[in-house]
Amino acid sequence: MQGDILKLSIIITCFNEKNTILKSIDEAKKVSVEKEIIVIDNASTDGSRELLSDLKDSGIKIVFQPKNFGYGQSVKTGAELSRGDFIYVHYSDLEYDIECVYRMLAIAEKDSLDVVFGSRLYENKKSPIALIKERPYYAGTIATTFMINLFYGKHFTDIIGTRLYKASSFKKLDIESTGMSFDFEVVSLVCKKGLKMCEVPVKYKPRSTREGKKIKAMDIIPAILTILKLKFLPK
Repeated sequence: MQGDILKLSIIITCFNEKNTILKSIDEAKKVSVEKEIIVIDNASTDGSRELLSDLKDSGIKIVFQPKNFGYGQSVKTGAELSRGDFIYVHYSDLEYDIECVYRMLAIAEKDSLDVVFGSRLYENKKSPIALIKERPYYAGTIATTFMINLFYGKHFTDIIGTRLYKASSFKKLDIESTGMSFDFEVVSLVCKKGLKMCEVPVKYKPRSTREGKKIKAMDIIPAILTILKLKFLPK
């Protein structure tokens, strides 16, 4: 019912994911908790928008952004519309196994946590150098995770994984980023404000650039600048 408070709001962010967007929605629909699904299309141009327009499901809320406002704005828009106790961001590229939401949700409720981070590297036994040689794109993950650990005395293994937020805590964060720096601003704010958090392992199946991976090596620069800004400038 419209006025009910739900357990979980699943926010699905989409930008040019015509090959996976419908499957990501199907995966979200299978999550067996009281939930809502909110899809934010960030002005896709590859046919994703048309697929979503043809989707006849009154149980799914779909927002079509008039232009590409950025990934971070998609999450913020979804959060503003959410009614759940918790918010889970589900990426439409299917790199993360949505089954991890059950464990994340259980831990968040049991320990009264504000944030649960899903780490791709939690159970990794390789050295950072070996990991970067195997998968060069992890260089940004390792560098930014090191910075957060150094600045805030944490022991994260991966700050760029998937996240589950307590909705009331997330909505109190004054988040400025709208693009790819969004996640780095959020983790910085969470640490800076001393919110309750933990990290758990998640299953991750990376796709290649040829398959549509959008993260680029240069994205590390605004990420680092965001972390530095939140650490050394007043917020």
